[in-house]
Amino acid sequence: MGRMMRLAGIAGMIVLFSCTLCLAQSNEECQECHDDPEATGENERRGEYSVYVDDEVYSNSIHGDLDCIECHEELEGVDFPHDEIETRKVECGLCHEDAVAEVSHSVHSPKFRDRAPDIPGCSDCHGVHDILAVDDPASSVSKANQPRTCAVCHADEEITERNRIVLPDVISHYAESIHSRLIRSGNTEAATCSDCHHGHEILSPLEQHSTIFKPNIPKTCGACHEDALAQYDISLHAQSLNAGNKDAPVCTDCHSEHDILKPENPAAPTHGFNVAVEVCSPCHASERLAKKYGFRWRQVKSFSESYHGLALRGGKSTVANCGSCHGVHDILPSSDPRSRINPANLQETCGACHPNATENFARGSIHFTTELAENKLTYFVRMFYIFLITVTIGFMFIHNGLDFVHRVRILYRNKYPDLLPHQRSV
Repeated sequence: MGRMMRLAGIAGMIVLFSCTLCLAQSNEECQECHDDPEATGENERRGEYSVYVDDEVYSNSIHGDLDCIECHEELEGVDFPHDEIETRKVECGLCHEDAVAEVSHSVHSPKFRDRAPDIPGCSDCHGVHDILAVDDPASSVSKANQPRTCAVCHADEEITERNRIVLPDVISHYAESIHSRLIRSGNTEAATCSDCHHGHEILSPLEQHSTIFKPNIPKTCGACHEDALAQYDISLHAQSLNAGNKDAPVCTDCHSEHDILKPENPAAPTHGFNVAVEVCSPCHASERLAKKYGFRWRQVKSFSESYHGLALRGGKSTVANCGSCHGVHDILPSSDPRSRINPANLQETCGACHPNATENFARGSIHFTTELAENKLTYFVRMFYIFLITVTIGFMFIHNGLDFVHRVRILYRNKYPDLLPHQRSV
């Protein structure tokens, strides 16, 4: 009896092993059909499509050591060829659970496909049978290739319009940036799409956990620009932002978003020629914001009318601009002892350009204004002189005009005495 049971067990194992061999198709079996470049499949969802798989390409991919049926599970145990089998979309989440979970609540989540029909799936970014590691320079999601991959949608005018993408054509803007130029030169440390937006968990800028939610932008940029972040964190702008001021500037307000240029580039908003008008003016020349937050708003105008402002407009690039006196990232109020424009520090600040600057030299007002609201005495003195000059010049014109008329009349009488018999020549 025991012998019979042992034989039955062995037979069962043989049968099970045989079935396993039948079920576990090899990649070689799959390639008997899929190695043909002309091979196609067809279904209602996709219509006719190519089912060709380049064996060499797949073998060199990051999945090259996997069996086909590890991804195409629905084909396990199916007799070949499987013309009547409806192949399912590969479930990448079977292995990549974390990535799929991140995508599920990103702007690329399939749940948004009803209003954004072109939302990409895994294969749209990573490829299908040619998937390579992220750090492989040939990968579609390597740092150098990400802009090109994202451009498939984000540089397509029809797709951006159909999917209501707020910022179209961002790829062309990024292509001109210092980040893109550095990456093209081989610097893999420079920022690309996923460094700012993340790879899978791409969120709307309106979501508080988004890397591009306004209060989070300094931290996002600071991942690379640590020194700039440390300076910004102590600034008046950061203090205002942390207090809930949505108008407080962050990195992108001054440097822009995708087309970030080096300050040395004349086209950059942060270039010395442009910083007063393009960077500081939108806030500091706004009467609305000045009234809202209680700061003076005529500084930009007064700077433009000062020697420094006039010299800048005249093309002198070495003259002081806003950042030269106030700082760039670590801007502080004049009441702060650390501020460059604190009275105790002004001589040193001015001395950066004027080595022989004395304490009295530094007392001069840069943002001098004759506006009534800020300088009543100067305003009235100015108005008096304008009145005096206007009256003086006005009477001069009247006097000279009357004298001119009188002299013309005399010349006329002397030349045509017969026309004016009743008048004597003088």
